Amino acid sequence: MKKLLLLTLPLCFVLLSQAQQKDSLDLNTIQKNPGLEMKFRQVLIQLASKTPVQDLVDAKEKIGDYQVANAKAQWLNHVAFFTNINENSFNRQTIYYNPNDPKGNTNQNNYYPTYNVGLSFALGDFVTTPKMVKIARLQRKMLDAERETDIRNSRSKVLTAYESFVANKKLFELELPLLEDALTTYQTYEKKFSAGEASLEDYNKAYKAYNAEQVQNVILTRSYNQSKIELESIINMPLEQAVQLVNK
Repeated sequence: MKKLLLLTLPLCFVLLSQAQQKDSLDLNTIQKNPGLEMKFRQVLIQLASKTPVQDLVDAKEKIGDYQVANAKAQWLNHVAFFTNINENSFNRQTIYYNPNDPKGNTNQNNYYPTYNVGLSFALGDFVTTPKMVKIARLQRKMLDAERETDIRNSRSKVLTAYESFVANKKLFELELPLLEDALTTYQTYEKKFSAGEASLEDYNKAYKAYNAEQVQNVILTRSYNQSKIELESIINMPLEQAVQLVNK
């Protein structure tokens, strides 16, 4: 029993570690791992391909299938089947007719054939129906081309948006230490200026440098947030939620 416990404990630790890694997966982890980032790009492409255009093409394809089926069955609308029963001939043996009487039956006329059956159709169907089927099939090919074009555009759009997001994210992160340094320098000169240990010129210089970094931070923050919003609008999902799809 102890041996079994010793064997199962390491396995439990491995499974727990994997579960924690899966739960703690974030964008920074993905970007540090080329394999994960490649998977994440595929996730983005798949999410971006679910566009309203694809739904519209699906609906058009169903309509096209119905059109092909209707075109193939169009000739049935012009086929006429009719039958006529010659009632007098059918009932000729029951109306004033005696087979032993040498005199012919003058009150009954015999009509042949007993049944009349006919079938008619429009000759134009042999020309129009195949053409209607061809038209419907060509429309289906056009829809396939429309779908493929939309998928390619979606792929290019989402990857471009992702590259912009990654670049803006990195610029934002690179600027943060500069902002912190500028703040530290400004606070240092502020204390020195209050104690009479720094000149007004040095104090103003530190203050302007800190303000400049604040302005830069606002610009980069806006660019970062806008690129994130644009990417999320393409995939129709929060980016954090899309990240969790990498391991699924």
